[in-house]
Amino acid sequence: MPDKIIGFPSLYVQGPQALRKLGPWLNGIAESKFAAALVDPFVMPIFEAAAQEIEREHAIQVKLFAFSGECTRREIDRLVALMEGTPFDAIIGVGGGKALDTAKAVAHALSAPIAIVPTIASSDAPTSRLMAIYDENHKIIEVPRLRRNPDAVFVDTSIVRSAPRRFFIAGIGDAITKKFEVADSRAAGLPNFFEDAPTELSSLLADRCYEVIRSDTMTALEMFGQDTPSAAASEAFERIVEATVLYSGLAFEGGGLSVAHGLLRGLTPYPQTQHVLHGELVTYGLMVQLAAKEVDDHCLLDIRQFLSRIGLPVCLADIGLNSASSDDIATIAALAFETPYLKARSNELSAQRIANAMSRIEGLK
Repeated sequence: MPDKIIGFPSLYVQGPQALRKLGPWLNGIAESKFAAALVDPFVMPIFEAAAQEIEREHAIQVKLFAFSGECTRREIDRLVALMEGTPFDAIIGVGGGKALDTAKAVAHALSAPIAIVPTIASSDAPTSRLMAIYDENHKIIEVPRLRRNPDAVFVDTSIVRSAPRRFFIAGIGDAITKKFEVADSRAAGLPNFFEDAPTELSSLLADRCYEVIRSDTMTALEMFGQDTPSAAASEAFERIVEATVLYSGLAFEGGGLSVAHGLLRGLTPYPQTQHVLHGELVTYGLMVQLAAKEVDDHCLLDIRQFLSRIGLPVCLADIGLNSASSDDIATIAALAFETPYLKARSNELSAQRIANAMSRIEGLK
């Protein structure tokens, strides 16, 4: 019997004042009293104020580096070259998924502790060891891993709430897939992202994530566009963020992925998808996965109705591929099938089956 394994960040903090906990955490590990922060330019003003507070209250200097916008080897090497030679106690990643993945890669190269500060809840990247690295044409070329999960994650929900509604919904799209992907990966007997067997906890987290999303999403969305949201909306918002960041992240890394995420390798080479968010792409991928698993139309329509209601993609046209031909579908399916965790299912899955599932989704009434 194989060993079971799951990983966790050493610390997870969530709430409307979570960013204020970063200073005390740094103070607990700082020796040289220097930290480096890789910051998405969109939130630079917010984090500049936080860095000043950390220096004022904890005598720790936080040097800020602006993220260029893409997680590529060129960007990672640029930042490593800028940071080498300075004894930083920690690297802090601040921003969306690509900024966080870049910060992880830099911390890995410098063998430094990493703190993650997501400013949007558009994916479950914050808690995981994985980093999605792209080429200059926006194609995923590698998914390396940290030696361990991030040392600390600070999810300040006052910042997350101030981000555009679309990012929050994309995070729901990324997370809703996990119930089905973890179940499929476990049924196939595949190892998780720690290269061992998943624990029962990974399934419990994935299932709970789905339950929270289906029960609380509509109430949580009331947070957007209201100056004074209700207590019910605030509580639902916190539950959704916990589900989409924490439950989803722990579940996929400890449980495994399937077609919903594997399809990214087929979709991202198409320039029409470059402005589609990760969570939006994998939502379409979920529809394809369910069709490939021969789920009946009643279940497919139930999922599609929920996703459509909140503005998530359910067909090729929704992700910019409205003119995709049968050859395009075959190409997307073939590229997706090269994903290692899909190729490992070759006894039950094929590129043709994925292509057939894509065609089924297009014809779903």
